[in-house]
This record gives sequence, structure tokens and C-alpha cells, in this order.
Amino acid sequence: ERLPKLRVMLAHGGGSFPYTIGRIEHGFKMRPDLVATDNPRNPREYLQRFYFDSCVHDDRALHYLLDVTGARQVMLGTDYPFPLGEQQPGSGIEALGLDEADRARLFHGTALEWLSLPRHRFAPDPITKEPA
Repeated sequence: ERLPKLRVMLAHGGGSFPYTIGRIEHGFKMRPDLVATDNPRNPREYLQRFYFDSCVHDDRALHYLLDVTGARQVMLGTDYPFPLGEQQPGSGIEALGLDEADRARLFHGTALEWLSLPRHRFAPDPITKEPA
């Protein structure tokens, strides 16, 4: 709350955070005397303030992550420079059969937003077909 412009990206689908948000929220609601002492904001709201990468190595886990956070918060993860990444980067995203808008968001849109970079810097000029 003290750093509202801070952008945080949690690797490997956010670890356990998206998968335990129900328990975290339950604690917040049931025991505010312990959990909500310094912050009255529901922990679930933070899902929209964090970004997550897609490198989870499980189609069901990635599908769940997208259900919980939405495509606007997830970006392609490769695990680079480590050798445990997808053999074909993005194959986990492709396996879900998402529509073109969600695929574009995961492949480049979320990362560009997180980095505050305009897409036109990387897209070819429609007339000359050369990078802008």
C-alpha cells in the first residue's frame, strides 16, 4: 500500500500465492485481529496488482492461474537461463487453445505493460515491414 506504483512479477505462476488465495482470504475474513491489523484490503485484491509468469509446466495449473488472475496479469515465462524451461517456449500457452486476444496478451501484451514499453517499438511498420 505504501508503494502503489511498484510492479511485482512472481515467477513460476506465482508459486503458492494464487493457489492458496482462498485460505489467505479466509484468514483475513475470519481473523482480522491477526491478519488485517496493518491493512484493511482483502488479499484477493492483490491478485490484480501482481503479475505472474506462465512457466508452471502443467496445463491445468496454467488454466487455473488464468482463471484466478485473468490473462491481463500473466506473461510468458521461459525459465531462462535455466535448462528446465519449456523445450518450445510458449508451448504451455499454445496447449490451452486460447483465443487470439488472450494469446497475444500472454505472449507479449502483459510483459510490455509490466515493462512500460509501447508495442510499436517492437512491431514492424505496416508499410515498410521494418522495425519501428
